[in-house]
Amino acid sequence: MLWFNKGTRNRLKAIKLKSNILIIRLKKVALLSLAFFMVACDSNGNSNSSDFRITGGNTDAPIQAELVHGTLFVVNTLVNYSINLDMLVDTGASATYVPAEIFGNAGGKVNISSLCLENDICFKNFTAQSSDSAFTQSKPGYFNGIIGMNLLKNFDLSLDYKNKLIYFYDIIENASATAAEAVSIPFSYESKRPFTNVTIEGLPQGNNLLDTGAAYTRITSSMLDPLIQEPDVLFQSLVFTLNGSEIVDYLPLTDYCLSSACPVEIIAQEGSWPAIGGTFFREYLTIFRFADKRVDLRPYNDRSHITESGLQRIGLQINIFDASDIVFVNEGSFAWEGGLIVGDEIISANGIPIDALGYFGIYELLGDFSITEYQFFIRTPEGEVEEVIVPAY
Repeated sequence: MLWFNKGTRNRLKAIKLKSNILIIRLKKVALLSLAFFMVACDSNGNSNSSDFRITGGNTDAPIQAELVHGTLFVVNTLVNYSINLDMLVDTGASATYVPAEIFGNAGGKVNISSLCLENDICFKNFTAQSSDSAFTQSKPGYFNGIIGMNLLKNFDLSLDYKNKLIYFYDIIENASATAAEAVSIPFSYESKRPFTNVTIEGLPQGNNLLDTGAAYTRITSSMLDPLIQEPDVLFQSLVFTLNGSEIVDYLPLTDYCLSSACPVEIIAQEGSWPAIGGTFFREYLTIFRFADKRVDLRPYNDRSHITESGLQRIGLQINIFDASDIVFVNEGSFAWEGGLIVGDEIISANGIPIDALGYFGIYELLGDFSITEYQFFIRTPEGEVEEVIVPAY
């Protein structure tokens, strides 16, 4: 089986038991995720209240962000004047989400008196969705919430993937020399979220969601079937659905275009629904002009900032809820060759306790190309502590 790479490590019985427990747990996650997606499609995340306002701050001042997996913008916020949350900037979510463990009323709405960014821009008096999901956890080092379209739509939004900066204005509007290089693409709103047309090899692929909350651009099998190119699978991951789990493929794709914006190559995840995600946007300085219903894409002069994610480089998939849990190991990957398997519990990586790293930290570590060897201390399903060395050359 794809999950197990060490026949000499006689743990199959214990691993099977732990895997079954994991599937049961993540089926529950899938139910929550489905509810989360349905709300994202349908909720208006009311920011149009007569009391809603935006105060303070300097829209010219950029916000330094964390770029999780090299594609997802996460910003630090101060909510209700006292709660620090690391929140995902997500044009694919119609509403803003906060952790139910902190705000209560899981699955319902909560009143937010203030959400402030590091440039002191504050959104005042709006409702957010309270959720128990992978993206609304209460602990540091994980996704603590989502800033959705109900707040983002109030500004032009510039995302600089190369420098990990966010601006709340169009940074190339008055720069005619660079503006001429940008491709301006119209979009429409569906369920309060932006959609635009995609072509692959010149073939129309319909309206796809412009989703900065998706780490990878997503395509369906029906989009792949008519293509001339037959890309090899780069790596895989495990996803959980209401009916269990499945392995999904990640493919290098060429001639994927929004109008005349066609990157040399993107990595696409084959899934059940399509979206334009981070592996497309990172090729461009991306400016959403929400009021004008346009997104401007200015290509970077080089692609030096585009590197393999920790998942792609090492082949190790970590539980988004618990960074100590190994969910999947790609066959033939560094993690596989080093001897890590599903069922192992990570205690530390390169001397750093996993609790100190969290989900963000472990993937930042695994994506660091200056590191050519990883030392893991793990706890086996039988409770034994072992050292595992994983080369990364």
